[in-house]
Amino acid sequence: MNTFKWILALVVLFTTGETAAKPKNLLKIATLGPEGSSWVNSLRNIDREVREITDGRVGLKIYPGGVQGDEKVVIRKIRIGQLHGGGFGGQGISQIFPDLLALEMPFLFNDYGEIDHVLNAMEEFYRQGYVQNGYAFLGWVDIGFVYILSQQPIRTVEDIRRQKVWQLTEEPITEVLFRLAGVKSVPLTIPDVLLGLQTNLVDVVYASPAAAIVLQWFTRVKYLTQLPINYTLGAFLIDERSMRKIAAEDRAALTAIARRHMAALSRQSRRENQEALAVLKTHGLEIVDASPEDVETFKKLVIATEVELAGTAFSNQSHQLIQRHLREYRQAQSP
Repeated sequence: MNTFKWILALVVLFTTGETAAKPKNLLKIATLGPEGSSWVNSLRNIDREVREITDGRVGLKIYPGGVQGDEKVVIRKIRIGQLHGGGFGGQGISQIFPDLLALEMPFLFNDYGEIDHVLNAMEEFYRQGYVQNGYAFLGWVDIGFVYILSQQPIRTVEDIRRQKVWQLTEEPITEVLFRLAGVKSVPLTIPDVLLGLQTNLVDVVYASPAAAIVLQWFTRVKYLTQLPINYTLGAFLIDERSMRKIAAEDRAALTAIARRHMAALSRQSRRENQEALAVLKTHGLEIVDASPEDVETFKKLVIATEVELAGTAFSNQSHQLIQRHLREYRQAQSP
């Protein structure tokens, strides 16, 4: 009898585990973030919490580290139903809704106060944009301000013209900017950049300090130019078709949980970028300062780039709304 009860208990245990492991709505989520990164840890926390709140009806299966391919491949897999969503960086979310690029123009923002104001003011615009393109928007993720990292010091446009510069594949801002600046660029996907640095295919890359460490790019460069080029962000997006299959109550729970964790991740990312900048310095990267004259040269190129991109790479509407909210914030901050 005792043996029978023990066997029955094991059957119940394994059956329960199987049910818990395979919820009715299992959302397959891919990200380039490596295992152990804040991005992946946040997704796993969302998974644990949403399984608990929905009594195991909804869960996430997470594919970290680019194992499902780069973001372009992930989007294609979502389209055909092999995946259901992703923790995307700027490239992925701009491919889905190009107006995201209007937020990532170089030298657009001066500080996080401006960023927070504009993101709050524009959130409904972007949420609706993603819905119209077939995705539920579950929150922004701060990636941070981007810096130039190089094997030779970069202070001027002329310096960068002499180097082999990485360009993110099919990213229109750098494509136009580098063309106008006369910069030789080498298109690579993010997973290929480290190999590009190791083989001297590229000499110059750009990333937030935390991303440079997570992706190990900092191990192959010697200099960091102390000039925040632009602000980048990511988002957690899930295919609307998959979301509609989830009961309304569970869908609301997933959305609320995800948005809370994404907001916390953004705050954590800002702290990590500050810490990472200090780590890069202690690791031996030499900090290079650009002169005010050189900065103005960069900014003039950006103005020409903006004229070409507004209305083509992203809508005039998004560009004008962002500029309006920025003006309002800056005027309110003026003494």
